[in-house]
Amino acid sequence: MGVPDMIVAFGSRAHLYARPETRDPFRQFFIEILGAVPEDIPGTTMLACRLAEGTSISVEFTADALDDVQALRGAWLEIRTDDPAALQGRVSAAGLPRVEHPVTGRFYFRSPGGQVWGITELHPSGGR
Repeated sequence: MGVPDMIVAFGSRAHLYARPETRDPFRQFFIEILGAVPEDIPGTTMLACRLAEGTSISVEFTADALDDVQALRGAWLEIRTDDPAALQGRVSAAGLPRVEHPVTGRFYFRSPGGQVWGITELHPSGGR
């Protein structure tokens, strides 16, 4: 039973780990799929980018990151957009693998590091 007088929500930042050989493909993923400009973080092995509505994501490249098979059992991320069909089109055109989930019909795909992403509408029913 939860604490009824407490509000809990996910934050607006995410940090991932990916294998070093996926650095360039991840850079292209940020640019071509998410429409973001990645930045190298000096003194680290990380890329970071800012997305709409104050959200941000960073990826740290390390040899002990999950491989593509293991990443399917890691956390799944959700990205919101005002044009899900267009984003799904970019993902498909880039040849990123689809991931099917038996319970939901959401469009899921795998990024270059093997992470699973779901695409959903930015403001369903006109709300925030």
